[in-house]
Amino acid sequence: MQSANANVALSKFRIYFDNKTRSNSLQIRNTGAEDVKYTAELALNNMTEDGSIYSVGEDQYDATKFLRFSPKRGTIAPGERQAIRFALRKPQGLEDGEYRAVMRVISELAPTEGGNVNLASKLAYNIPIIVRHGEVFVESSLEEPSVVMHNGLPHVEVWQTRTGNRSLYGNFIVEAEDGTEIGVLNNVATYRPLQRRKVLIPLQNPVKGPVTIKYVENSKFGGSLEDSVNLTIN
Repeated sequence: MQSANANVALSKFRIYFDNKTRSNSLQIRNTGAEDVKYTAELALNNMTEDGSIYSVGEDQYDATKFLRFSPKRGTIAPGERQAIRFALRKPQGLEDGEYRAVMRVISELAPTEGGNVNLASKLAYNIPIIVRHGEVFVESSLEEPSVVMHNGLPHVEVWQTRTGNRSLYGNFIVEAEDGTEIGVLNNVATYRPLQRRKVLIPLQNPVKGPVTIKYVENSKFGGSLEDSVNLTIN
């Protein structure tokens, strides 16, 4: 299970369909001592250049129309699991590229015999769903690296460019001249149709001198791109 709180754990933080995948599933496990109710729905979102996610009502790369899933609601007993199963049915003539949706899961403790429920236990999860179709491609570069202060701590700031018909998803590492890792930021997405995104990588062990910022896509989700850029920290 990848994502957890006091009452619920989710088996995945990202649902991915490549050209050969037609079904997938997400497991919800009740890790608490009381029944948990959940509801699930498909939604859409977009991303700003600083990486912020916001909800939208429509999207030209909408995957919700291709997806069916069930069950949409239920109650899970303590220690038990519920699988939400997805089926993908792409229409004829679909343009090559990547399409997206979000699975929004809302969980809360089930009411007690007296009808009471702790509203503070109500939690929402947003799991990206990526659907790729036909020939997909992407090009990217790392540009304008610098050191900035963010929330009172030093970060490496770099812009990641993106062109093509799919998004990017991978990990950033900042290495000192001797190969020591001084900053790491994992699971960073740059969604289509963004042409660039600002990335802030926290520096764990600040140094002075030449450093290299490396990017490696996550191969588990259909990526193989690698890139790097150099920076001198004064």
